[in-house]
Amino acid sequence: MKLYLDIFYKLSWILTVITGFSSVITNSKVNGFFLFFFTITTLTQLLGTYLFSKEKDGLKIFTHYFSIVIVATAFLISVSLMKSNVFSFIIYYISYNLMLSFILNNYFKYFEDKDNLLKLIKFLNLNYFDLFDTQLHIKLFNNKKGITPDTVSPVGPYSPGLLKDNELYISGQIPVNYETNEIPESFVEQVKLVMENLKKILNTAGFTFKDVVQVSVFVTDISKFKEFNIVYETYFKKPYPARFVVEVSKLPKNVDIEISCIAKK
Repeated sequence: MKLYLDIFYKLSWILTVITGFSSVITNSKVNGFFLFFFTITTLTQLLGTYLFSKEKDGLKIFTHYFSIVIVATAFLISVSLMKSNVFSFIIYYISYNLMLSFILNNYFKYFEDKDNLLKLIKFLNLNYFDLFDTQLHIKLFNNKKGITPDTVSPVGPYSPGLLKDNELYISGQIPVNYETNEIPESFVEQVKLVMENLKKILNTAGFTFKDVVQVSVFVTDISKFKEFNIVYETYFKKPYPARFVVEVSKLPKNVDIEISCIAKK
């Protein structure tokens, strides 16, 4: 269904453009063929708009009917302008497409501000529109956002967390209290502080420890591995994420542990 509708929409749109330009060039006015194909294209748009939302609740209802009203109104205005002045119609039609782009960009801005672009993909079935589908792919490939909690201050040119689509990559966290800049003396307290720093970044991006799929641990003394696990198990539940632990000679600020992780929705 989606494939056939998409192909039909593309063909009708191509014929609309061809007949429109040919009629303007030859007669300086829009002929009946253009009106026919433009009507078919608009009806296809209306059908695609109707299929935007499979579930009707909340904001989905608004978008569902608002899109239908926009497309239908644009068509009626276009027809009235065709009868009066073809150049007015061309200017309006360009403005109409810019308006669609503006609406789409606001959709993206709304969902990106809430750190959840995936909701937009589930919220709108964009397979029915060339313009929407193309801009969606552009947005997806460029959808990368740095995550920095208010209390976290990076000590170098890096992001504490990087959100790409539905995956969150968290840089190595060390046991530094970013409010006081203090480091606990005991190993157990250092582990707790590192886990709390990870938690802040996860929560800022809308994730939890349940979403973590891989953990990387660096310690300066592997003999404290058992102490580490006792604290670790208070944050993670079964099934545990994949993990590796490596003993190193030294870590930044002479701390005893550093942890990074990857989370995925």
